[in-house]
Amino acid sequence: MTHLMKMTRYITILILMFITYACSKNSQKVFDIKITKTETGYYYDIYKKNKIIIHQPNIPAAVGEQKFIDSIQCNKIAKLVVEKLENKIFPTITIEELKKNNIQFRY
Repeated sequence: MTHLMKMTRYITILILMFITYACSKNSQKVFDIKITKTETGYYYDIYKKNKIIIHQPNIPAAVGEQKFIDSIQCNKIAKLVVEKLENKIFPTITIEELKKNNIQFRY
């Protein structure tokens, strides 16, 4: 094998190792969601590295202390908040986002 072929092979292996490392690092889960049922509905908590960073006992943006009616709706909004956090966007939820996600609430 010529020196040039050996160098090309070595560089290709390094690039593949870097790509593999970068992909595995990005796929690591940073945030966790915990949905909890209460007597009046559902709420979510968001954890980062096993530390609670958001406790959301009510539907965000909704008037008063309204609870999510089921875990599916609760999880939708919790995932939206996590998506915002992952994209370094302030994790506020708007009335429009609640409507877009078919969340049942009073406004």
